[in-house]
Parts: sequence; structure tokens; C-alpha cells
Amino acid sequence: MNKSGWMGLLLGTGALMLLLGCGGKAPAAPKEGVVYVDPNAASAATAAPAAPAQQPAPVEAQPQQPAATAAPAAEETKELALYFEGKGVRLEPMMEAAPVLQALGAPIGTFEADSCAYLGKDLYYYYPGFELTVNEVDGVERITVITVVDDTIVTPQGLRIGDEEEKLLSLLGGREENGIYAYRAGETVLYVQIKADESETRRIASIEYRATENLEGGAV
Repeated sequence: MNKSGWMGLLLGTGALMLLLGCGGKAPAAPKEGVVYVDPNAASAATAAPAAPAQQPAPVEAQPQQPAATAAPAAEETKELALYFEGKGVRLEPMMEAAPVLQALGAPIGTFEADSCAYLGKDLYYYYPGFELTVNEVDGVERITVITVVDDTIVTPQGLRIGDEEEKLLSLLGGREENGIYAYRAGETVLYVQIKADESETRRIASIEYRATENLEGGAV
């Protein structure tokens, strides 16, 4: 695919958050020694913070997002573990943020904005290939959204931005609704957006992990 085709595809990574409302390389070999951070643990994670690869880059303010569109119904995937792994740390929505952020080390950038889904602010933490959205939930800062932002990341489910739709279907199956596939397991929903590139090949444009319930308790 030429450069313009990939750029058009990667620009679609923000579109999934717009549809769902506010929030926010070659595949790497499986990492050994994955750190699992207990979401109920109040103590700091044991993993030492990793030094950032470069000086934090300035992060541009995000444009104002339109009103939320109803999310597609999520299909139950009881045999599939819907979690994300970043920098050797296992991440899931609604985990307590403090020990996770310590285990991940310094982000390459941060941003905050008034939240339209939770009380207070949306806090964004940017890492190579993914970002975390953190919100205060019942007095505790928790990870509410995990977003894959480029094709350097292969998810534990075997997905990568730029993969063809056929690969998604072969791995997870599912049914599309408004260009989005949604999968639910436990308290997590995985949203995968599909867009056609310049050759009309349908590819994964964005990948997000969200909690099944928002602050008001509304189930997805």
C-alpha cells in the first residue's frame, strides 16, 4: 500500500471514539514475564518504571467531539479474554490507574479535557502505540478506555490496525454494525472499526477496549 493509503487509514483511528462518544511495524513476539496488576490492589506495582525512549513530545489539544452515537450491541465472547498488553503490563478497563501508570513508566505525553461521560476530567496518557484514558469513578482514578493508535501494536487477540476484515472475522467472527464490530467478555467490550482503503479493501482502522458500564451504571 502506498504512503497516502496508509495515512488515510491511520487517520481513522480517532473515528471510533467519535462514534461511541467522548473518551478519548512487524508483529512483536509474545513478551515473557507479563506483569498482571490486580485492579483491587492499592499498593504500587512491583515493576520498575521504564525510562522514556525520548523526551516527551508536545501533545496537541483534541478537537471538540460531537454528541455520542449509540454503541453497537456487543456479542458475548465467553471463551475470549478481552485484555490488552502494553510494555509487558496486562491492562483492562476499570483497573485502578495509579499502580498501572507506575508499572508502565513515564508516558511520552499527556493531555486532559473536561469529560462528557464522567465527572471531572478525562486524563490521557500516551505511550508508544497506545493510549490510556483515566477518569475518576466513585472517588478512585481508573482506566476507562484503552486505545490502540498505530500498527506497531498486535493485541493479545491477534489484531493490528491495517489488518483486513477477513482476518478479524477468522479470529473473532462477529457481526458489523455501522462499520464497527463489538465483542463482550466479562466487564470489557472490545470495539473494532473497519474502513475501506483507497483500493476498497476493508481494513481495521481503530481498536478500543472499554468497560461495559459507565459512571451512571448503564450497561453496554
